[in-house]
Amino acid sequence: MKDIKKLLGKRIKELRKEKNLSQDQLSELVGIDSRSISHIENGDTFPSKSLLEIAKALNVSLPELFEFEHLKYDAKYKKNYIVKSLEIITDSDLDLLFRITKSLK
Repeated sequence: MKDIKKLLGKRIKELRKEKNLSQDQLSELVGIDSRSISHIENGDTFPSKSLLEIAKALNVSLPELFEFEHLKYDAKYKKNYIVKSLEIITDSDLDLLFRITKSLK
């Protein structure tokens, strides 16, 4: 459960920052104390009573809150995975990846 709390906290923080919300702003939208948001994002507590309100405030579905597979890996692992994947990528996927990467600059 500890890992899930930590990952969920990271995911909520990630989504909050994507929406350009402060912890205070999110706490107002959810109707809980800003210290509670901090505890949730640090993985200290699980937001069982406020989980649905957090999802609504972040404009995501409940399952989207639990999409944290990408948070399990560090940057070095992700880079190595991408480099190895490039060895077997199709030309059409390479074109797509090129366009995505180019758009990030």
